[in-house]
Amino acid sequence: MSDSKACVICGKVLPQTSQFFHKSSKGAFHPRCRHCRSEKEKASRKKKGDERLNEIEKGAVDLFIASARIGGANIPHTSELVEVLMEYCGGVRGFCNLFMKQFYDAPAGGAFRTKQLDTVMRLVVNNTVVGGAKKPLTLWSEEELDDELKARLLETAIILNALPAPNEKTPPPNTDSQDT
Repeated sequence: MSDSKACVICGKVLPQTSQFFHKSSKGAFHPRCRHCRSEKEKASRKKKGDERLNEIEKGAVDLFIASARIGGANIPHTSELVEVLMEYCGGVRGFCNLFMKQFYDAPAGGAFRTKQLDTVMRLVVNNTVVGGAKKPLTLWSEEELDDELKARLLETAIILNALPAPNEKTPPPNTDSQDT
């Protein structure tokens, strides 16, 4: 039995002791040194964890798509979807941290950074267009809430053709009565 052994991974010649090599159940030393074996096991655990996370994410996406196909109340409102996404990322701060990590991990001046910035700009513009720049409803006064409710009811009535649009003239009432 020799006093040293070369690791089959890193090639280092190390003393053939339990300090540098694991022993198998048969009493022989493993061909990989402890360090290389540890690194391989870490990589294997990380790979398995990533695969499991991918399966969970795929399952969640599949569940969402299945619910969306059913339609109706099963399709989440955009705000609910964003809320769940933010919660998944650890809140707004977690989402921003994730976003910034990806931004700085990407090469400077690269297409990925440009796309990220473009996405943020479109998000801000669209949020403003749909009224996201308004103050939260919890901060509105009673008068502001009443005005908004009246405006939405009027808009709904016009859409449902219950009322004429403001720029349309109402036809005069039919006065075809005969005077004899």
